Amino acid sequence: MILNKLSIKWKMTILSAIVIFLIFMICNVIQLILIQTLTVKQEEEALLKRSEEIRAFLTEQAKLVDGEGHQLVISEEFLDNIVEKNEMIRILDNQGRELYNISDDFPDIRNEDPHDQGFFHTEVHKEDLLVYKEPLTIGSFTGTIEIGRNVETFEDFLKKVIWTLMLGTLLSLVLSLVSGRILAGKLLSPLRVLTNTMRKIEDRQFEERVPVMETKDEFAQLSIIFNSMMDKIEASILQQKKFVEDASHELRTPLAIIHGHLSLLKRWGKNDKEVLESSLNTSINETNRMIGLTNELLRLSQIENRREKRDILRPYNVSETIYEIISNYKLIHAELKIKNENHAQSDNQIAIPEEQLKQLLIVIVDNAIKYSGDHKEITIITRDETDTFKIDIQDNGYGISREDLPYIFDRFYRVDKARSRDQGGSGLGLSIAKEMVEEYKGSISAESILGEGTVIRLTLPYYPS
Repeated sequence: MILNKLSIKWKMTILSAIVIFLIFMICNVIQLILIQTLTVKQEEEALLKRSEEIRAFLTEQAKLVDGEGHQLVISEEFLDNIVEKNEMIRILDNQGRELYNISDDFPDIRNEDPHDQGFFHTEVHKEDLLVYKEPLTIGSFTGTIEIGRNVETFEDFLKKVIWTLMLGTLLSLVLSLVSGRILAGKLLSPLRVLTNTMRKIEDRQFEERVPVMETKDEFAQLSIIFNSMMDKIEASILQQKKFVEDASHELRTPLAIIHGHLSLLKRWGKNDKEVLESSLNTSINETNRMIGLTNELLRLSQIENRREKRDILRPYNVSETIYEIISNYKLIHAELKIKNENHAQSDNQIAIPEEQLKQLLIVIVDNAIKYSGDHKEITIITRDETDTFKIDIQDNGYGISREDLPYIFDRFYRVDKARSRDQGGSGLGLSIAKEMVEEYKGSISAESILGEGTVIRLTLPYYPS
């Protein structure tokens, strides 16, 4: 609970210190075990070598006296000369009786079991001793030889090693806390910059961006992603602001016209049938314009909401869908010439539902009809490529200038505002088409020659098989 309340800097500092401390502890324990094991083994090997030397000396110097059990005779002066400091040499007969016991400042261990063999560690009067027992055979004599050494020096050395390792561990803990805090501060400095930038953005300073470091690490990638996200958010905010302004302007104009005519009728026009008829027709036309604009805004909202929940794709024949659209328009517009040139070779399913494709084609064809001349002629060309399906809708309308062409997919953008208003255009048709295409990972583009016509190109991906 306490750790959860701390800042990330202190969490990183404490956790790194704990991890380093545990690593040092584990390493020190392993080192201590290895030192103790190797030192004990070294002591035992030295004692074993010493035993072999003494056996060789005894074989040369010992004598046998005939009698019961062949008594072994060794010069005690000889034993005194070969015994080393803090060492004990003891010889027992086969009954476990002590024959010789020569030592230099070595505690008495006569209570040890005489029949045991091998290495033994024992403590007498707080002194650590290492004893080695093995059978002794000289001629016909059989018994046991014991060689003991005081390993107090080794124990003192081991204690010093332990204290050294503990002090080293504590020092590493302190150093890890200091270095961990410095390192955490260094690593988290980009995060502080990001936090300060976000605070400025919270104060509606949307132009603020995080400086991108040249380290190419995760923080640099986070800064790049954050800046990219803010660019999109800022663009979206500006677009929404412009959208609201344009929508307000588009709605204000017909409302002002309707209000003006109603005021005219209220003052004196209701008694003049000609003025009354004209005002009512104008009001109805402006109301229809507002209804159309509202419907298109609603369609844009539906596209945004549909991105949350995609329609289920079902197989359908694209050529038949396009033919159905063409047939419907021929019934509605008797003067319209509309052709279909199908160059598609495959029947792969495209990644857009049939109803959405119909809406998309209706939006584009309506726009082509609206801005064509008196002799309306539209051609729909379809073809397939490796990964995409192409649909071109070509008209023989007024065309679009090179200056206006990059903006025709912006909301409420109209090339000729007077003509668009006469035609009932709101500047949302191609914007809706663009939203629909991009919803399904496709693309839309336009080519136009002023006075000759416009081609709208749709590129739609195939549904993955």
